[in-house]
Amino acid sequence: MIKAGILNTEGKSPPEDRDLSVSSVHLEGFRNFQSETVILSKGFNVLSGKNAQGKTNFLEAIYLLSTTRLLRGQRDAEAILQGLSKAVVLVELEGSETSLSVTLQSGIRKRAAINGLTLPRAADLIGRLPCVCVSTLDMAIVRGEPSDRRLFLDLELSALFPAYLRHFTHYKRALEQRNALLRDSREWMQPPELFEPWEEHLATHGAAMRIARLGFVERLSPLASEAHSQIGAGEQIGLRIEAKDPAFSPESLLQGLSLSRSADVARGGTSVGPHRDDLGIDIGERDARMFGSQGQQRTAVISLKLATLGLARQELGIPPLLLLDDILSDLDESRRGQLIDVVLERAGQAVLTCTEASSAGSRILDSAKVFEVEAGRIRES
Repeated sequence: MIKAGILNTEGKSPPEDRDLSVSSVHLEGFRNFQSETVILSKGFNVLSGKNAQGKTNFLEAIYLLSTTRLLRGQRDAEAILQGLSKAVVLVELEGSETSLSVTLQSGIRKRAAINGLTLPRAADLIGRLPCVCVSTLDMAIVRGEPSDRRLFLDLELSALFPAYLRHFTHYKRALEQRNALLRDSREWMQPPELFEPWEEHLATHGAAMRIARLGFVERLSPLASEAHSQIGAGEQIGLRIEAKDPAFSPESLLQGLSLSRSADVARGGTSVGPHRDDLGIDIGERDARMFGSQGQQRTAVISLKLATLGLARQELGIPPLLLLDDILSDLDESRRGQLIDVVLERAGQAVLTCTEASSAGSRILDSAKVFEVEAGRIRES
């Protein structure tokens, strides 16, 4: 009998006194940084400078260590400084002798290491440096395709729950194998015996993913509503999982895969499972993607990310690193002040970028470490 995997959170939360803040960031050949080392404050850090100087690149380096992904979704080789064969990003964690690093090299899969010891897979680094990043690119969560919203769910769940990452990895591989069999069946029908092992994997891990996504969104929704009420204009925000089929148990998912097999051969892809689901985001009971104004959509995304910060803090016992990439300039003065209030209330260590340091506000600047970024060089102001 197939059983859905349960996300086992036992023992994963760090002790209350554990410090996950970054003490230093070292960059070698990453984006426009030749060789740069930055010592961060345990509180707020403000990076200011004109556009295209490297502010977002610096945040992307930290994001890469947290998620093993580039912030802008490009190929790894594109983040290597022109003329060099590799790029290295390394951080030292505060209060420990722990270092985390990622090496990008042309033509070679990225490598991740802890204290210089290479991990079997780069993905094994996920969860070691939890962070929540808010950037203008996140507007795709509201405006983009279902795949953008699924990516948001998968990244956040993988960072918080190692079990989810395992389910996701197994599901992705099984889906690739079943889809390959479907394509082969267009020319020569493959026997059911070839499909069944992969469909069992899809049912087991797919049901676990759906259950985890449901629980995550149920917990995230009230936190998003709270954040939205603080920085919004009185509208209510709502979140929901939109499953494209009703199969939430391993048994029903397995049955759906079996029944859809013939039709899937014609489609050339698998039509049942969590890889087709969506995250619904409503503002005032209307679909934010279809009916939300640009300002409403931006506020919804920020609220969603702040809710993620709050939920991660509940799970970890301490706040994850917060990265804010030039979002203050997109808000009017009132919402900027409200956002700063919320950030000061909820964040631990934070790194934010802006063209003018003054836009961070005096309440942040009074206790922040301020840096100036120019042409790939970072200097403390």
